Amino acid sequence: MKKSYFGRYDPALTINAGISQKSKDIKWYEKSVPCRKSCPADTNIPGYLEAIYQNDFDAAYKINLEDNIFPGVLGRVCSRPCESSCRHADDENGDSVSICFSKRSAEKYNLSKKYRLDNYAKKTNKKILVIGSGVAGLTVARELKRFGHNIEIFEKHKSPGGMLNQGIPLFRLPRNIINKEINQILDMGIKIYYGKNIKDSAEINSLTKTYDAVILALGTLKPNEIDKDFTKTTGVENGLDFLLRVNEFNDRYIGKNVVVIGGGYTSMDCARTALRLGASSVKTYYRRENDDLIILPGELEELINENGKMIFKARPKNLIKKNNKLVGIQLIKTKLVKINNKYRLIDIKDSDFRIKADHIILAIGQKQHLNKNSKVNNKVFLAGDYATGATTLIDAISHAKNVSKKVDNFLMKRDLLHSHINVEDVIATNRELKMNYIPIQKMPVVDFNERDFKKEVETGYNKNVSLKEASRCYLCHYKFEINNSLCVLCDECLLVKPIKDCIVEVSDIQDIKDGDTDYKRIIPRKSIGVYHGKLLIDHKKCVRCGECEKVCPTNAITIQKIEKRNYVET
Repeated sequence: MKKSYFGRYDPALTINAGISQKSKDIKWYEKSVPCRKSCPADTNIPGYLEAIYQNDFDAAYKINLEDNIFPGVLGRVCSRPCESSCRHADDENGDSVSICFSKRSAEKYNLSKKYRLDNYAKKTNKKILVIGSGVAGLTVARELKRFGHNIEIFEKHKSPGGMLNQGIPLFRLPRNIINKEINQILDMGIKIYYGKNIKDSAEINSLTKTYDAVILALGTLKPNEIDKDFTKTTGVENGLDFLLRVNEFNDRYIGKNVVVIGGGYTSMDCARTALRLGASSVKTYYRRENDDLIILPGELEELINENGKMIFKARPKNLIKKNNKLVGIQLIKTKLVKINNKYRLIDIKDSDFRIKADHIILAIGQKQHLNKNSKVNNKVFLAGDYATGATTLIDAISHAKNVSKKVDNFLMKRDLLHSHINVEDVIATNRELKMNYIPIQKMPVVDFNERDFKKEVETGYNKNVSLKEASRCYLCHYKFEINNSLCVLCDECLLVKPIKDCIVEVSDIQDIKDGDTDYKRIIPRKSIGVYHGKLLIDHKKCVRCGECEKVCPTNAITIQKIEKRNYVET
């Protein structure tokens, strides 16, 4: 244990103030701030939630813009891995903070019309081509522009955005939000050319003679198939093709009895779009169970609210046709069984059933439409879903950010971007214990009778609700710590602690393998020590309410702000 400059002992971090790049300190931060650790784009979540709580929406938006590129977009359609890691749902403290909806508020209430981020480096003479202008392509373009390179984009459609425009329906993602955040990227001086469809590796190989690097951000547009009968039958349509013709080409055709197959984001978008286009019946079938759905929170409930139906544990088997015209579909029920210690999905014998269908939409996943072996030489890089397979927007953004670093390193033989931990003393977190008991704020939605093809269903928090929801955040980037050399064992802090084990009596503190700290509890009549050995505030339990610090008669409890900051090494 290291003695600090201020005479206290600090077992948690290797420093008491200033900057650290040591893995132990970074690990402590990651353990303490699990929401940020869970965000693929490494978004400074507690930083922007604190900014919202302080009514600084501009700062909150800029934090998001720096980290995840598309705050307004992701504030609506992010898959929210951060929320499942939020500590507010631990220890029976209630629901996770609405991190995603708060990001949306940062976009809604910021006052600046445009944001210009600083470049990482001066201009270079390198010329880079990005093929594809979805989230991965736009992300890698923006980041490489910040590295100082000249960037051009080839897009085969008439507008940028990829699945943002072509796949996600208007009632989930307004186009003005997409346009605003794409224009923030293009306005940096990035050229984009439309109607540029790259068909094979020979074209890519040719382009490498003109550009210093070529990044393939082509997404996953080739649909998975069931069999040739499904593929070739009129009335059977791939989910992405359906959304593309509706969203991009304004083709509003829909059948009367629609069946959607699948249990992911696309299946929900297809089903809810079909209802808005006037289908009499929309039924979605998924071969697995409810818990296996890969959709946004609340989507299934809204589908049901809109009179759609979701049926689990059933898969398609055969099409039913009359006079070569689609009239129905035969399905079979499924179940999960354990075979050789592994769970497998199997059909239930003699459980076939038939339903009417004149329009079937297959949302069963997709893959790269060009073979990944299109990476013909070391000047070609793959970004986003084209590299990883179909994932989520935030995963694609994360991958593209990492690719931009690799491309810059390849071209310039440098490694500019790094991160460190900054530690500083503060007086208070400005949190109060009562904030711990504020319930999650519900997202307001448009009444069912007012919903149509264009109107956004979720209307967003108003400003006061935004502040209230953000105040629920524990601000886990603050550290409360007890200086046991000043502690007089009065137990005042133990008497006011709101969470079981947020303050514990310990006999020993030790490092564990992942860089975090662990402790041994005092065992009455068995542990060695006078009265009790030491008091420890467990940073993974602490809700940063400050109650313990307020009652300490000897000022033995300190508060520090611990921030992970990214910086450019010059």
